[in-house]
Amino acid sequence: MAITPLSYLCRMDLLHPLVQSYADTITAPEEDLLREIAATTAATHSHAHMLSGHVQGKFLEMISRLMQPNRILEIGTFVGYSALCLAKGLLKDGQLHTIELLEKDAAV
Repeated sequence: MAITPLSYLCRMDLLHPLVQSYADTITAPEEDLLREIAATTAATHSHAHMLSGHVQGKFLEMISRLMQPNRILEIGTFVGYSALCLAKGLLKDGQLHTIELLEKDAAV
């Protein structure tokens, strides 16, 4: 079967495997805490695929560091992985507010 751009979108594989491999290779290493959160989520959560992940987290961190926001509102926090990435760019007295619909995920 030929792989088309539409087939990637239908499977939620938004990047070609070679592009993903390249991004994984050149992206700065994942911090221990984030790696632990990702591993725990993968092992215990039925919707672990919703986790932002390493490359996406570094992208969010980069944008946050470039913008240096005073306030961030994250809607759909899941287990907090992306919130921790976004927080790295906050100004010294900045605030990060998160909203999570599912109480069991918000409790993490």
